[in-house]
Amino acid sequence: MTESPKSPLARLILFMVCLSIAGTIVAGAHYYAVDLPQQANLQAPTNADDCGCYYEYTACLAPCRGSGAYAGCGATCYPAYLVCQEGCGRFQ
Repeated sequence: MTESPKSPLARLILFMVCLSIAGTIVAGAHYYAVDLPQQANLQAPTNADDCGCYYEYTACLAPCRGSGAYAGCGATCYPAYLVCQEGCGRFQ
C-alpha cells in the first residue's frame, strides 16, 4: 500500500507544533538556568516603604473607593501618610 502524500498545510501545522514544543523546552531551560537563580539574589530597593505607611494609606482610602467622597478621603489620608513617612525617617 502506498501512503497518501501529506498536504503542505498539514506539514506546516506539524512544523509549527514541533517548533512551539522546542521553544517551550528552551524557554523553560533558560528560566531555570538563568532567571530563577537571579531572582534569589534580589534585594528591595533603597526607597522601599519599610514602615508600612503605603499599606496604611491604601487601607484608609479603601472604604471611599467608588464613592463621591474619594477626594475627601485623599485629603484626610495623605497627611496621615506624610506623618507616617516622617516618623519612619523618610523626610529628614
